[in-house]
Amino acid sequence: MPCPWYQHGMCTSSKLAEPTDAIVAIERCSSENLYRNCAYYVEPSTFNQRRHHTKRERMLKIYPPIHALSQNDVTGCPDAESINLENGFKIEYCRVLDRPLTRYEVPLCRRGWQYCPYRLAPVE
Repeated sequence: MPCPWYQHGMCTSSKLAEPTDAIVAIERCSSENLYRNCAYYVEPSTFNQRRHHTKRERMLKIYPPIHALSQNDVTGCPDAESINLENGFKIEYCRVLDRPLTRYEVPLCRRGWQYCPYRLAPVE
């Protein structure tokens, strides 16, 4: 069984402040038991259930067929950020919507991010 903290190419260990792909080694994380030697591994029964639930809510939910982009796809929007994931996928993340953009949305944002109704809406 792979590491229980390896989710969507990211490490979601309770020892980390937030999920990251910076420390992921696919060979170790997807192995049957090598992940137990990882410095970020914690037995699932020894961490706070509430904290784990919060981490899952903040974790990026990536579905490659709709989120993965070519390397030259960018929106140009100051509220978007390009993220290269450990597994080789690239996504655009919209900070205003607080979620990854789909392949369909990236060209729309590239053409009209200046007039984006979400960016222009007042924050309450």
